[in-house]
Amino acid sequence: RIAKNSLAPMALNLMNRAIDLIFAAFMLRLLGPADAGKYYFAGVVITWFEILVNFGLNTYLTREVSRDKDHANRYLSNTTLLRLGLGVSSFPILAIIVFALNRFSNLSSDTSFAITLLAIGLIPSSISTGLTALFYAYEKAEYPAAITTVTTILKVAFGALALLLGYSFIGLAAVSILVNTITMIVLFVLVVRLFFR
Repeated sequence: RIAKNSLAPMALNLMNRAIDLIFAAFMLRLLGPADAGKYYFAGVVITWFEILVNFGLNTYLTREVSRDKDHANRYLSNTTLLRLGLGVSSFPILAIIVFALNRFSNLSSDTSFAITLLAIGLIPSSISTGLTALFYAYEKAEYPAAITTVTTILKVAFGALALLLGYSFIGLAAVSILVNTITMIVLFVLVVRLFFR
């Protein structure tokens, strides 16, 4: 159980980081410093909202379901609805921030568009985070670890294609929506089959 829930995810995580590092070098070479900086700036903005949307719900879900697995469906449903509510309520704040950045710091329109696309991708990503927390509650950490590896490979494959086709960092932001949606669907199917049959 220790190996399954600790060592396997750790090894897969290290492999994912290595893949990400190689892709980052490839991306920087194709985008150049200016566009890469814009993309990373958009990512930093979205990271703040990702923290807000999840807001400790992962820990809460894992803790409560591990105590009472009979009500796992209720905890997952309630925390998912709360995530969506936090996401919807945070979008006006994000819009105000993007508007202020456009107005007072000359934020480029392509960066604003990338932030918008990443914000859309945040919705399936947040739901996936909740589904992942459920696997930890059932002590099946190897599943999300394996899916994260698949997600990393898809992100790199689609991202490289978008860059080679000339879609720049806007393409990378759009790829995040596709990859996050695929990840959410795969996690949801596994959750239904493993825990809610």
